[in-house]
Amino acid sequence: MKKLFAKFRIIFNYGYKIPIRINTIYQSIIQSEVVSNYIAHNKKIFHKQDKPTKAIILCELNNMHSAHISYSYLSNILAKKYNAKILAYAPRLIRSINLKIIFKLKTVFRANEIAVYKSFGVDNFFCVQVLAENKRKSIVLKEKILKETRALSNRDKKYYLENLKINGVWIGDLFYDTYLMTYEQPTIDFDDGRFVRFLEESLALYYFWENYFNRNDIKGVVVSHCVYNIAIPLRIAVFKNISVFQATSVAIYRLGSNNCFAYSDFHYYPEMFTKLPNAVQIAGKTEAKSRIERRFKGEVGVDMTYSTKSAFSQFSHDRLLQPSTRKKILIATHCFFDSPHSYGNNIFPDIYEWLEFLGEMTLRTDYDWYIKTHPDYWSGTMRVIKDFLKKYPKITLLPSNASHHQIINEGVDVALTVWGTIGFEYAALGVPVINCSLNNPHIAYEFNLHPDSVQKYEKLLLELDSIQLKIDKEKIYEYYFMNKIYNSDNIFFDDWAATLKEMGGYSGQFTDKMYGQWIKVWSEERHHSIVSAMDRFIDENDFRLGYQHFTRMPAVAGFEEKWLKFMLAKSGPC
Repeated sequence: MKKLFAKFRIIFNYGYKIPIRINTIYQSIIQSEVVSNYIAHNKKIFHKQDKPTKAIILCELNNMHSAHISYSYLSNILAKKYNAKILAYAPRLIRSINLKIIFKLKTVFRANEIAVYKSFGVDNFFCVQVLAENKRKSIVLKEKILKETRALSNRDKKYYLENLKINGVWIGDLFYDTYLMTYEQPTIDFDDGRFVRFLEESLALYYFWENYFNRNDIKGVVVSHCVYNIAIPLRIAVFKNISVFQATSVAIYRLGSNNCFAYSDFHYYPEMFTKLPNAVQIAGKTEAKSRIERRFKGEVGVDMTYSTKSAFSQFSHDRLLQPSTRKKILIATHCFFDSPHSYGNNIFPDIYEWLEFLGEMTLRTDYDWYIKTHPDYWSGTMRVIKDFLKKYPKITLLPSNASHHQIINEGVDVALTVWGTIGFEYAALGVPVINCSLNNPHIAYEFNLHPDSVQKYEKLLLELDSIQLKIDKEKIYEYYFMNKIYNSDNIFFDDWAATLKEMGGYSGQFTDKMYGQWIKVWSEERHHSIVSAMDRFIDENDFRLGYQHFTRMPAVAGFEEKWLKFMLAKSGPC
């Protein structure tokens, strides 16, 4: 091995001035013991189809270790169902020579994630590319888009982009969110050269995938996200009625033309809840109330494994809201860059356009306006907000660690959000919340206000005295139960939250430690339970893999008690 890398050193340094260190290559190829053990484990339980047809199951290639567990099961079950081979693809353009070399070497030596994917039956690997034929078409369409939007207002240009379809495939919101995240921009400037180049490249990526689907017999697709350009294969699959799934360690969704966004089953919560046994409904709401109270006491991470700070700490500041008889409005803002279209389109095309509208409203109203970020706000968020406040000085910035208890205690009248958790939190504390999206998690309930247009949103803000909102806390508990308890994270592990804690926190799932944790809990019984549940989930064409796929509801006496214990137990459905 040392001689081999010595040869690589000569190749890379002699005649080719490629700025890559041999140690970088070595680290990208060498496998840890836990990865080797996981590979050996997979080879024992997953096997390629004997003589597959030309049918293909596409599986996204990434280094999200925890998701590899669900990919391994889902792609194999699909391959068996369709007698297909599994191909894995790198979803993003590989730009630098260094990364291209590393990817090639990983493929040749079957190292790290390549080896992991190989171990559960992946037949081959490929990368997305900007091909010459695609580039020509993308330039033509880019010019058409720029021409059609030239006379539109800035906001209308953004609406145009988020609703963009190519040959019937809705793709614009993916471009939109990818640009914001890539360049950490709060909104889109059509005159920015970076955006023009980005648009052309994104169109070329779409054409790459359109050609790929047209030329191959794709039977199923497994992806990591329903947002950003990496979800282009998902959108094409949905359009072509191909089975497509978003899979993680805690949730698996089947997407379709009626809903191409994961985590949006909140639209169906009331209907789902009414179908549960009465005993489950009562106990579920009781448990929900208990957990909400724990959050309000400042406990960190209650049903939010990614959270590191509480927004409901004890009072820690002098007075936050100025004493006055004016209405006090809190804007609970969101990250500007992280997929504002996570659940679909909103009333405004992005978070900054929403804030810009509210900024304009401060000039037309005699209210006291306040704005607050989440305690764990994204890097870059504060820069944007401070620039925004220079333009609209009537808005007061509250400390990010300010307690919502203190804000409410000092007399806030209304809270504004697009789709944030403040929707149920403030409602549970008796404060009206106005959402600015029909695709928000609380949309199926009436404990918030949900205007469906800019005009109705504006009317509400101008006539706050006319708001008559009766908050039913039982509905809040129902929502929380369906969102945080009924939809368990414990698909593969008995206690996902405890597993994360054992690995050192949320980010531990994206390290080799994840493989070791899986091998530790794996058993034949667990394996067969997962396979049976996924088979049932796929065959029944359901939206989300859930408890009902692991255990059928038996029509026997005492069923309610058994189902209740099953639903609320710390152990998951395995």
